[in-house]
Amino acid sequence: MSLRGIVGTWGMGGVLVGLLVGCGGFEKSTYDIELNEDELSSVPYSCESGRTGRSTSGWSFDVRQRWTFSDGIYGGTWLEVPGYYREFIHRDTTASADVPYVLEGTTSSEGPFQFVAIDSWVEFETAAQLVLRFYVDSDSLEDDRIQGFVEMRSDSTDMMMGSDVCRSWVSFTGRKVKE
Repeated sequence: MSLRGIVGTWGMGGVLVGLLVGCGGFEKSTYDIELNEDELSSVPYSCESGRTGRSTSGWSFDVRQRWTFSDGIYGGTWLEVPGYYREFIHRDTTASADVPYVLEGTTSSEGPFQFVAIDSWVEFETAAQLVLRFYVDSDSLEDDRIQGFVEMRSDSTDMMMGSDVCRSWVSFTGRKVKE
């Protein structure tokens, strides 16, 4: 059957879907990740108020981790990281660290890539919003090596202390796991 016959039978949409499916594409990649150990032991931070420094509290993560990127919905991606990130952002101590935490991300077609989790709460006279961002500075999620950073941004308002926006981060490198 000719292309004209196929288009007439299935319509142009069917031809495009067939071409896209036939091209293959990103499905899944797993990486052994190593967080920067110096930064992890003394996490750098900076605030809009001008405060900068390093903190030794709050980032109790394994230096070596395994992350999996997979094809998501509507051309996006998913990132699966260890479950302790869930507790870090959502303060959810009931969830097992053994259960992976999955975040939705940007498009799978080109980098850089970002995956974000957001939580907010109000307690007594304090309101806060936390944003956990995984930033992968790579052209593809299928590269042999990737690099980037994990960032925590906090925006808090306290009746006594005022408000401030601070960010802290730890860089990482990753090597693709050959399957």
